[in-house]
Amino acid sequence: MCGIAGILRFDGQLIDASRAQRMKASLRQRGPDGSGVWNSESGEPSRANITLVHTRLSIIDLLGGQQPMSVPASSELEGATISHGPLTLVFNGEIYNHRSLRRQLEACGHTFVSDHCDTEVLLHGFRQWGTELPKHLHGMFAFAIWDSGDRRLFLCRDRIGKKPLYFHWRGSVGAPHSHALPREFVFASLISTIVASMPPQERLSFDPQSLATFLRLGYCFEPSLVQGVRELPAAHWMTIDAEGVVDEDCYWRPPPISRTSTSIGAVRSTRELLEEAVSARLEADVPLGCFLSGGVDSSLIAAIAQKQRLERGQEPLRTFSVSMPDIVYDEGPYARAVAKHLGTQHTELTAEPHDHLIEDLEQLVAQIGEPTADSSILPTFWLCRAAREHVSVALSGDGGDELFGGYDRYRAMRILAKHRRWLSLIPRRLLRSSDMRSRRHRLLRLVEAARPSNESQRYRRMVHLFDEDQIRGLGRPSGPAPLPAPPSWSPRDTGLPLLLDDWPDEEDPAHAAMRWDLLHYLPFDLLRKVDRASMAVGLEVRCPLLDTQVLNLAGHLPTSVLMPGGQAKGLLRQVAAELLPAEIVNRPKRGFAIPIGKWFRGPLRNRLAEYLMEGSLDSLYINRYAAEHLLDEHTRGVADHTHRLFALLMLAIWAAWMKK
Repeated sequence: MCGIAGILRFDGQLIDASRAQRMKASLRQRGPDGSGVWNSESGEPSRANITLVHTRLSIIDLLGGQQPMSVPASSELEGATISHGPLTLVFNGEIYNHRSLRRQLEACGHTFVSDHCDTEVLLHGFRQWGTELPKHLHGMFAFAIWDSGDRRLFLCRDRIGKKPLYFHWRGSVGAPHSHALPREFVFASLISTIVASMPPQERLSFDPQSLATFLRLGYCFEPSLVQGVRELPAAHWMTIDAEGVVDEDCYWRPPPISRTSTSIGAVRSTRELLEEAVSARLEADVPLGCFLSGGVDSSLIAAIAQKQRLERGQEPLRTFSVSMPDIVYDEGPYARAVAKHLGTQHTELTAEPHDHLIEDLEQLVAQIGEPTADSSILPTFWLCRAAREHVSVALSGDGGDELFGGYDRYRAMRILAKHRRWLSLIPRRLLRSSDMRSRRHRLLRLVEAARPSNESQRYRRMVHLFDEDQIRGLGRPSGPAPLPAPPSWSPRDTGLPLLLDDWPDEEDPAHAAMRWDLLHYLPFDLLRKVDRASMAVGLEVRCPLLDTQVLNLAGHLPTSVLMPGGQAKGLLRQVAAELLPAEIVNRPKRGFAIPIGKWFRGPLRNRLAEYLMEGSLDSLYINRYAAEHLLDEHTRGVADHTHRLFALLMLAIWAAWMKK
């Protein structure tokens, strides 16, 4: 697991070496075990110059695998599709089928230097298959390959977006697809790395439409909060030639839902694929462990991993969990019960509202260059930091809810399809509650979602962060210090629709919601959170439930098989029942959360108020007095604004960082 970056310049000018050093420094946490810089500027006859940057977290082939990695020009190879000139690569991730790919490539005449390096497989694979390479890969990855023969840069991300890859076209000479030539193309694992690459006199601002998206959903899509910085979509590749001409394509989409599949053989097939997925992810030349919340997903992964390690004669699996001080949030007893049942070496830490909590958030924002409205990034960060003291790799249960139907809102979508009319007549004032976890509040969200006639709008009501009235309040100048300019991100100005983008055309509203989450909520919120929190401490996290074959199977099955009788994750629970106690398999889902709403009313209130009022939000045209009003309502118990206040706190921290 690593950090990657690069600068491709089109005007023949040399690339300032200090910029590469700044990029490397910003990626140090992602790759603490080694680093390197490579450039093509010495003697190559082209206007295009390129610098590639890499920082390494050594997991496989510790002695080999240094990057940037190059392979020399080659002679004719059987079926090869790429020029025979030198290739140079920077790579972040793991390729789990690298051994079988190596055998295929050797049969075509490729000669390998390393013993079992998955990085070298990518270079030879690109020479053999070109832009078809990603279709051959099973793993999590973001990489860039410079083809010195064709003078072309190739970038690619994995199918579901586990590894990040951002880019920015720099220069005022025109858009990349126009006849005008941009000055340069910059890419990196993190937004902060792109910001670090900028000359000191150049400053980037925020993107108004992305800010509106963030306020609505708590995260952004491919256009980031930083103006002009985008993320390469998951399951996409991109090429840029020496003239700045771009080609881009999507190489994978979730399979269409089957209308004929039944539950016959589904449990056995799911278990077999999960066992294969876990087995592939147990390969490491460094210590490996597993996150364990005590829920179905992580417990199932831990059970399979423990079984396979013991069968191989290895020591028991190390497991890690977070215990919460509030019993409503605490999953510690369940995690301990699973660890005892499986016989793992278990480590537990306790989450407390310590003095350094705000500093942890500041550290995360500074390292990654973007905010998140998901407060579970804190316990995830703490868990990763604790696990990193013992292991360099951890398995997780991420993806189970989106693939196998684990969220209550999927069943709620079916309820709305049948009972929307009478639910929409219930007065909202009868259901207001200051506790977002209460049944009354959950019923209120259902009633609010029943009002729109459009399915996409209904689901948006269920998952939104700020509603439109609250967003208008944040953007309305008021109070003793008016904002410096009208809020350019307000709903009236952006013209953004109230529909969710790319809503799937599915007959089953539950499956439509699952598919939308798989392609949006999972990659743009959950996987970003896990990657940023883990790589901030140099820990690699692997997700067996997001294996390619598991993705294809679960995406193909109808909800009647995934959620038999409407039971959340019913199919996955049937698999888990073969390995885990009934009290774990059948217990209701509890999200990975901390009682930060209570902390905002108590030990964190003053620090939160300071950040909301110190002025950073003004640079985003967010009315700090409207934010203070939300805090006042929250403190008095009039309303529960936990998630909204955390989002504003993160925006304030990010805005302050952008000013530096």
